[in-house]
Amino acid sequence: MIIALSGTPGTGKTSTAKLLNDCNIINMNKLIKEHKLYTGVDHKRDTLIADQKEIQKQISHEMRNINRGDSNNTTVIEGHLSHKLENIDAVIVLRCHPSVLKKRLDKRGYSKPKIQENIDAEAIDIILSEAAQVCEQVYEINTTGNTVQQTQEQVEEIIKNIQENKQMPVKYFPGTINWIEEVNSSR
Repeated sequence: MIIALSGTPGTGKTSTAKLLNDCNIINMNKLIKEHKLYTGVDHKRDTLIADQKEIQKQISHEMRNINRGDSNNTTVIEGHLSHKLENIDAVIVLRCHPSVLKKRLDKRGYSKPKIQENIDAEAIDIILSEAAQVCEQVYEINTTGNTVQQTQEQVEEIIKNIQENKQMPVKYFPGTINWIEEVNSSR
């Protein structure tokens, strides 16, 4: 089973993925940088321009290596573009209140325009909407007041429910988190 752990930068994807048990983890951002899976740099937005076709090829290669050498059949691909990959069984989108996200991104040293772009994307559910267009099983977790361990436990609960074909708690259903009123107040 392949799970995409996605979300706006600063929602806790990397920190959470590091703690996940009984899963193979692929860090997409690390993969993009290590294998130069980008077509250039967007200086205005201070980001790499990811090459989705090359990323998909590299992920497929990584998955073949994992499937050959590991009996664990759950792989989590972590990154804010992971929900755009092909052959994903489920997407877990980490969410964070825009005011908290703004503080987290500021601590990372993001520029004001980059912070605004990300909190706007979070407020209007960009990643959740994109994920719902390409995958049938999409879930969301509000990480705003969580410790990393609490988010880890919630991600593992979702994975376990998927593996065991159990009913998913309503709190993880898409649409339960709504930051839209934050768009104007964050400016």
